Order: sequence, then C-alpha cells, then structure tokens
Amino acid sequence: MGTYTKPYSTHTSDRFEPLMPNPSNRFPLPVVGTKKSTKDSDQRAFHKRLKLLDKSMYIFVLLAAFVRKSAPGSKRDKIGVIKLAAMGDALCLLPSLRELKKAYPESKVIWLTTRRINPEFFTTLPFIDQFYVITPSIRGVLALLFFLWKNPVDVTVDFDQYYLSSELMAFLWGRGNSIGYHTPLKGRSFALPVEYDPQNNERLVFYDLVLALQGRLEQRSLYYKKFSLFVPEILDGYVPSPDIERLINSIRKDGPTVAIYPGAGLGASFRRWGIEKYIEVAKKCIESGCTIVFLGGKDEEEYKKVISQSLSSWNGWHDLIGSCSLRDTAYVISRASVIISNDGGLLHFCHLFGTPCVSIFGPGIGIKWAPMTDSILVEHNGLPCKPCIRQYLAELPETCKIGTRECLTGITADEVFEACQEL
Repeated sequence: MGTYTKPYSTHTSDRFEPLMPNPSNRFPLPVVGTKKSTKDSDQRAFHKRLKLLDKSMYIFVLLAAFVRKSAPGSKRDKIGVIKLAAMGDALCLLPSLRELKKAYPESKVIWLTTRRINPEFFTTLPFIDQFYVITPSIRGVLALLFFLWKNPVDVTVDFDQYYLSSELMAFLWGRGNSIGYHTPLKGRSFALPVEYDPQNNERLVFYDLVLALQGRLEQRSLYYKKFSLFVPEILDGYVPSPDIERLINSIRKDGPTVAIYPGAGLGASFRRWGIEKYIEVAKKCIESGCTIVFLGGKDEEEYKKVISQSLSSWNGWHDLIGSCSLRDTAYVISRASVIISNDGGLLHFCHLFGTPCVSIFGPGIGIKWAPMTDSILVEHNGLPCKPCIRQYLAELPETCKIGTRECLTGITADEVFEACQEL
C-alpha cells in the first residue's frame, strides 16, 4: 500500500516579478556541429555515446584538477550555463536561471544543451540570451570542443549532476572559471565545487549554484524563503488555437478540470504507474463531477486506444494525447484545477504556474523531484530497493531490477483519488 504526504504548500507567488522579453532570442537555434540526427533514436544513441565518453573523461578531469583555480574570477559579462538533459530537469532549472539573470541583469546568459530538453520551447524566455545545441554525433562533439575554446565565457555554471563530460566542457569554456557539484562522480576541476545534497528538492539544489556564484551559499536558508518558483513567462507570446481555447473554456464551466499525464520520459517507461489505474481514477473523478483531460506526446499514443475503449460509455473526458504542441500542453496544465502525473517531464510544469498536483513516484525520490506547489506526493515507502534512481550517482535504470515494480503496483487508485480530493 502506498502513502501520501503533502510536503509543500503554495510557494511565494507574491514575489513574482516579470522580466522584460529578450528580442535577441530568436530561431533558428545555433547548432554546434552538423544539424543532422535530431530524431529520438539518434538522441538515444548520442546519450549512450556520451555515457561511454564519460568513462574516458576521468583522466582529463584529473589533469584539469591540477590546474584548476582556487576561486572563479569576478568578471560576469558572459555566463555559460550547461544542462544537457532532460526536459523535466530543464523545467526544474528555470526558476534558478531566472534568479541568475536577476542577479546579473547586464550579463549575457548562454545555455549549452542538447535536443533532449526541447530547446525551441525555451527560446522566448527573457532570461536566456542565447542557446547552443550539441548535435548527436562524434563530429558534433569535436566541433563542440573547438567551439568552447574559441568562444570563452567569464564563468561557467555546470548544472548537470553526474556527467564528467559536462565538467570538462565547463572547465574549457570558462578557462577554469567554473562552478558545479561535488559528488562521488564529479567536481574535482571546478574552481568552486558545491556539495550536492541528495535529500534536498532539486529546484533548490539548482538554486544552490546560483547562490554560490553570488557568494551567498552560507545564507541559503534565508534565500530559499524568497525564492520564487513561478515562471509564467514560459507562455509569453503564446496564443492558444481556437480549438484549445474553446475546449478549456467549455470544460471549466463544468466543474474542476483534472489533467492526467500517464507517461514518462525517454528510457523511463518503468516509472509509469499504469494506464489501467489512471483510467480507474478518471472514472472516480468523473463520478465526483470533474472533467478529465488526458495529456501526453507521441510516446504515450499507445494509450489512446485503451482510453477510448475503457471510457467509450462515459462523458466528461477529453483525450489530447499526441494532438497538442508542447506549448498547448503547458497552457492546459496552467488552466487545470489539478494534475495527476507520474515522475515525468510534464509534471514539472506545475511549479511554473502554481498548478496543484498529485505526483506518483515509484523508483525515484519523491521529496527530491515532486513539484514545490500545492502538491500531494504518493509513493510506496519502506522497500529495501527504493530508491533505485539516484541521478547524482548516475544510477538511472530503465527497468525494475527485481522485476516486480512493487513501488508502483503497491499504490492503489483509491489512494490517488483520495489525494486528488484533498486538493
């Protein structure tokens, strides 16, 4: 049986201050290397190669550690940011990047990343001045090394939790002026290594690096209280299609709207609770007067048939899986009364808009990744194998190690529905 807790209350919305749009942030995205190989299969292959490359980076990081600086320099005209993957991490990172720009409004903030975060989605944000996208090829990696050397920044902040390759990128790009996490796997070459806290919420862990850059890490508890997670600018310039607007307006007249995201990200399908249980919760919500909206992308299109068949005799539900853009989906989440979700990318839109959520965590650490909004965390604690996902140790299994998925199968539809009712 699962348990549910309410670890966070609504987070400091009154401290939101809008930033002015950045007119320099336009398409197309600058690409380091060739523009080929942007398909999901190529992205999977690229990140497998990146992990293999990481194993050979250890000696180079050790060499960099011998010449590392004792502290980053004070110049901040250009700030390089590295976060290579993935979509959920990028959404969790946005509040910290917003604070970074507020701290250094005259600085140029440049984000080095991969296609796995869907960088086109972020190009309208006023606090990111430029993106550079690494392409999934060996040629792209070689071009990246040349780019880092020819286009230095004043300081680099490496937000990746375990990639040694990102640490080396940060060292080269910032000429040794780099900040990043100290973990069992990385941190030897940073001019300012910051101890990674595996128990703290990841949004606050990301913020630690911004505070460290400002020399305010020792006062983090004070700044945590002022830290705003709201980033409504993510929808700046967005105009919903007539169909989406008509749908949202019609369903909000019919009572609470419950969005359900039954998916999970690339290589993380075993984090999914199960579509049959989501349908069971959907029926309970409809019976209580709610309208259900199913959300997801092409990875969740396999669920469309079973949803249609299971709810064919029911009213009060809509299936938007595979039929919306990412920006449409974000808009629906921003207008929903509550979202029920696995540990997956779309869950992390909640804190950007303050949308209440019921988050279902199996193999991951719920308190670390659950949105810091009005949220209820449902998970099955007390299992000797949980958590088996520990990102900072590069422990990212794609299947259940013992084959039972008890951390998810032990959570019932009644528990999730009861949690939803509390919100």
